[in-house]
Amino acid sequence: MAKEILDISIVIGKNEKFIIPCLRSIFKETVTPFNIYVICNWKEDKIIRKIQKEFPDITLLINSEPKGFAENHNNVIKSSHSKYISILNDDTVILSRAIDKLIRYMEENPRVGVISPKLVNPDLSLQHSTYSFPSLFKDSLNIFGLRKLVPFNKLTYSFANLLLGEYKSRFWRHNQIAEVDTLRGACVLVRRETIEEVGLMDEVTLAYGEETEWHCRMKKKGWKIVFNPEVEVIHYGRQSSKSLGSAIELEQIKGLLNFYNKHKKFMEFALLRGAIFAVFNIKLFLSFIAHNQEKIKYYKQITKMALTPYQEIYHR
Repeated sequence: MAKEILDISIVIGKNEKFIIPCLRSIFKETVTPFNIYVICNWKEDKIIRKIQKEFPDITLLINSEPKGFAENHNNVIKSSHSKYISILNDDTVILSRAIDKLIRYMEENPRVGVISPKLVNPDLSLQHSTYSFPSLFKDSLNIFGLRKLVPFNKLTYSFANLLLGEYKSRFWRHNQIAEVDTLRGACVLVRRETIEEVGLMDEVTLAYGEETEWHCRMKKKGWKIVFNPEVEVIHYGRQSSKSLGSAIELEQIKGLLNFYNKHKKFMEFALLRGAIFAVFNIKLFLSFIAHNQEKIKYYKQITKMALTPYQEIYHR
């Protein structure tokens, strides 16, 4: 048997209907020898038995309590030994030898640290999946709720390329191989040599932001982050985030604060925290008026976090 050069790490989300089709697609569409690690973030006997019956060679890791995206995948990386690690969402379907093609590209381009395919919806329409690194302007728009209003059209494509740099945002046609800042983490292939140089993902959130900070560390060390639209993978999307419920904003802000603390100047970090404090204080006030106790508790957490010294938030 050929020696595996690929380890695939998958965390099962709460919507367990996706994992079996995902695994079937890997076995059907991948020639490269591989190991698969499936992490069950909570014990669900029915799906565990189903996986064990149909895929007896898969390594199942069962958590006694839920862990975050970074912690789960870091645990696989630490226990695996292959040249490449594929971090894969369970709500994906591999198409047309996608993983083999990504490995071939990495073999031909030794300074590529991370590569991702084009993510498509179940109807094969495009999912925009490349992003620029955080910036105070862009993140302020997001915090104030304005970023979601920006449409995808020729004008925003041109403006984003001028402001952020070509291929460094969501706003382009995703129609050619390009070096980007960061990628959506639904399906990425990572070189072990890169991980050994920059370290593992930061374990500061349940989800959101850890790949972006990781990619920034990689780029600072001279590794390339590449998007390859010649390879396609179906991604159903939003399945993992459903398990977070209303905590999504909190986790996003944690990831953002971690990035700014590590990679931005002190003044930018301070201004970001000020913007978070101001916006969520307004939301807190409106929640008091509406007598929404759940939101009051939630927004109190965020406003407190905006003022708490960084070390007290993240050092566990």
